[in-house]
This record gives sequence, C-alpha cells and structure tokens, in this order.
Amino acid sequence: MQVRTRRGFLGTAAALVVASSVGACEAGRGGGPKGEGDDPLDVSASANLPAPRESLAADGTTIVIGNPSAPLSVRVYEDLSCPACAEFELDGNGPYLKQAARNDALQLQFTLGSFLGPGSKFAANALRAAVDHNKFTEYHELLYRHQAKVRRAGGFTRDRLLALAVKVPGLRGPEFDAAVLETKHREFVEAADEAMSNSPAEGTPTMAVNGALVPTDSRGLYDDRDRLYRHLRKAAARA
Repeated sequence: MQVRTRRGFLGTAAALVVASSVGACEAGRGGGPKGEGDDPLDVSASANLPAPRESLAADGTTIVIGNPSAPLSVRVYEDLSCPACAEFELDGNGPYLKQAARNDALQLQFTLGSFLGPGSKFAANALRAAVDHNKFTEYHELLYRHQAKVRRAGGFTRDRLLALAVKVPGLRGPEFDAAVLETKHREFVEAADEAMSNSPAEGTPTMAVNGALVPTDSRGLYDDRDRLYRHLRKAAARA
C-alpha cells in the first residue's frame, strides 16, 4: 500500500499482499451479526446486516456511519482520488470497518480531503449529498470501485458522478442531482479539507482510533482484519 501525501506517494511498511491476507482472515472467522455472538466487533464480511445509520457530525466536517454515540470511534482520512485509499476501501480493512459500524460496534467517521484536485472536490460534495439520502456507504464504495477507470478518463466530474449514482438504487433524484450539479455542499468540502490539513494525518488513508493516530507503518492494521480487530478490542476496553 502507498500513502498519498501532499508531497507525493510514500511507500509504507504496511504494504503486504492485501487481497489475499484480508480475504483469508475474513473467510476463516466465525463472527456474525450482533446477537449471534458475544462480540459485535467480531463480524464477518458475509454477515447480512441492515443499512447503517449515516449522519453529519456536529463539527460540520465529519461524516459518520453507525451509532454516533458509540464509545469506540474510528476516523478515516481519505481523498477520493487517492489510489491507496481505493486499495484500503476495497481490499484492505475498509470493508471490515463498515461491517463493524453496521453491527453497532463502533462509529466510523470520515474526514474527506480534496487536495488531489477538482475531481476530489466534486466527489466529496456528491458524497455529502448522498448522506442526506442515507446512501453514503453504497456510493462511497461504488466511487472507489470505479476510481481507476475515472482517473484514466481525467478524474471525477459532476456528470461522471451522476452517471455512477444511477447504480445506487434510490439515490438519483432532483434534490441529489441539483446538489451535485450546483456543488451545493461547497462549504462542507472546503471545511473538511481544512480539517484534514489541520489534523495529525500526513497522508491518506490514515486511521485514528478514539483519537489516537494509527501510523501507516503499523504492520497489518490497515490490511489485516484480525490484527485490527484485536487493536480495536483493546481500544474498546480502555474506552
């Protein structure tokens, strides 16, 4: 995995074989939805869970998936145009964190930077608009799945974001379309980017667990499901 910073790409020691390690760990665990096991953090990728709650935090810059009152929080700093963020969200521990949030084990917080150009700003604006329809989680994953193709075509644009939104049932409509075309959430985009600039995060993706930054060279925590699970259990016990 590489981490995108404002100065360029930095290779990290966390770069293991992401897809194989995460997939094997998830397939081998017996965790299920809350109520089937004792630990809501021990949730499998295949668990059939309801759509998570989505909200904008009181700071006006943080998008929250899951219970906003949960004592355990994981903040993820991302830029939608960052290839390493796509790797984390598709093949690293991003999917596990979303499942844990769906299972009410934690609140998953997103700070969306947009330092990689106009496309990042358009994407952050569209994602903020998706929160109003409780479709952020689905749209967020979809944008990363198409990120590589979009980057080759020149990056995210308003029209490309709307075309992709068709793939999320119930997202497209006059309100959402207007928010994307008119960049309705421009103030949110700028404020979120500033919040990331003022944070301890030096690049993307970066995690913070209950406010404590997880260094990007922390072996396995970004791509090994079991290691992150144990780390979160310890953090939950201290909360």
